[in-house]
Amino acid sequence: MSDIESLTAEERAWVARDEAHRKKALALAERNPGVDVDGIYRVLRNLEKTPTERLRAALYHGRLLGINRR
Repeated sequence: MSDIESLTAEERAWVARDEAHRKKALALAERNPGVDVDGIYRVLRNLEKTPTERLRAALYHGRLLGINRR
């Protein structure tokens, strides 16, 4: 049994979407030299999240970086 076969249907769907985002990010970066592939990928992934989920992640990330320190 391959690793992918051991995943649930939901997990396999996530992997398929993730691979599609990576391919799209690479294609966009190839057409736009100097653009960060990882940045494009993160934007594509974030488009799947609700605004609340994006805000929560940004606030959490800011805390990890120490941005919200006073």
